[in-house]
Amino acid sequence: MENRIRKYLAHNGMVSVMVMDGTKMVSEARNTHNLSNVVTAALGRTLIMTSIMSCKLKEKGNRITVQIKGDGPIGSMVTCGDGNLKIKGYASTPNVELPLNSIGKLDVAKAVGKGYLNVIKDIGLKEPYIGYSNLVSSEIAEDFAYYFVTSEQTPCAVALGVNIAKDNKVDMAAGYIIEPLPDCSDEVITIIESINTNIFSVTGLMSDLADMDDVAKTISGDNHIELLEEVYPQYECDCSLERIDKTIIALGKEEAFKIADENQGFVEINCNFCNKTYQYNKEMIGKLFQK
Repeated sequence: MENRIRKYLAHNGMVSVMVMDGTKMVSEARNTHNLSNVVTAALGRTLIMTSIMSCKLKEKGNRITVQIKGDGPIGSMVTCGDGNLKIKGYASTPNVELPLNSIGKLDVAKAVGKGYLNVIKDIGLKEPYIGYSNLVSSEIAEDFAYYFVTSEQTPCAVALGVNIAKDNKVDMAAGYIIEPLPDCSDEVITIIESINTNIFSVTGLMSDLADMDDVAKTISGDNHIELLEEVYPQYECDCSLERIDKTIIALGKEEAFKIADENQGFVEINCNFCNKTYQYNKEMIGKLFQK
């Protein structure tokens, strides 16, 4: 099944709702980076929210980068998305293993630890927008909700989840965001808060309600939602030989040859997002600087 995001309006246009099934994306990330279960859950939740946030980018060339850095064993996670809905990400320590937490769930909070969430949006302005907030729970969803309130002044309900099956495969990865729009009434906000306080598992909800429309109706409390759009994010790295050439050139000719001398005549550049390695010998380096 493809990754899908469905966008809705609820309560007569007063509320924006976005629901994502990102099971395929999180499975691909797990396989690409050989992630442990708890890192799959942490990075997977971040990838889903990055995908949802990427849907709000107005131009194809716009980009968003999310960094979550904590003092837990994962270290840091970086995810990126663009207006074409190409999403990528990695964790600095992909193989963290921890016991389950006190309620028998993957201990994402302990794996991430205390730290911060940083969002960089390149939307074609002279300077990129940079938003920052502290992690409040390190469970990812609550941290994004807090970020939206403090850095973007946008109160919203956020739910993110990754369920790992007994065979260690990603059984379900999903998430949603509910955003009251400026003309939303206090009555509707109260309804949404009441409903979402009692939803404990977005993956469970997605599994129980096979139709994403039914999920949107349930979480919004509106049986007459309006479907606006369905889009299909892809887990795809946009690294290329041209980009890596620029990285080598940025080193400077002297430094590039120095690194090659120290590494048996080669400079190797590894892409953290897809694990692809680019190798340059001295002849290739020389031709780059001749250009």
